[in-house]
Amino acid sequence: MLRISLIIALVAGIAALVISQMKVADKIHGLETKLTETEQQLQTSKAAESKAKKDAKDATAAADQAKKQLETTKTELAAASEKADQQEKRANDLAAQKDRLTQERNDAQTELAKWRASGLTLEQITATILENKKLTVENNGLKEENKVLGRQLTQTRAELDLLTGRIDKVPLPPGLKGKIIAVDPKYEFVVLDIGESQGVLKRGEMLINRSGRLVAKVRILSVEPNRCVANILPDWKQGEPMEGDVAIVGL
Repeated sequence: MLRISLIIALVAGIAALVISQMKVADKIHGLETKLTETEQQLQTSKAAESKAKKDAKDATAAADQAKKQLETTKTELAAASEKADQQEKRANDLAAQKDRLTQERNDAQTELAKWRASGLTLEQITATILENKKLTVENNGLKEENKVLGRQLTQTRAELDLLTGRIDKVPLPPGLKGKIIAVDPKYEFVVLDIGESQGVLKRGEMLINRSGRLVAKVRILSVEPNRCVANILPDWKQGEPMEGDVAIVGL
């Protein structure tokens, strides 16, 4: 009986071992299959990763190329715009020149029509034009001469009034203003940058000012068109006049 029991137990153990080995074999097969699938997936993933990297590299290269092309296009566009602006300016200048020439032509034709209507010959017209130019030059000369004579008359009247006691000093234009451009301390005179053209008269008196402070008083000795020489009055001297000091008309 004991022997039968042992045999039964041994058979049951063997059966259990066989069943266990079959289960382990199934698990090993399953693991091997899963391992194969995982390896395939890994290879597929690596291939996809490589492709993605290549695509990204290609995309970066394309982006760089597009950027370069964009910069080139911008440069070409700026150059074209500048050239267009230059051409437009040239066109405007040419149009303005055309308008000016057209106006000059019309004026010349109008003037010519006036001369033709006068019944004068070409020689007479030329002589008249030359005579007009001559008269214009003479008229301008007379105007300048009149200005000089007018200044001389004003000077003479002022000196006469001074000598007769009507005035105690020669009047100068109220707003007259100048600067010292030279100083002679030995002979006590200065040179101012104003003259007849600005209304300066001989024996007129001006105050020398520096930074709002009175330096001296001067009396005009001689006058030229755009400068004059003035003596420094000792009684009014409060300092040494210098180049750049301002000369103004006193009260």
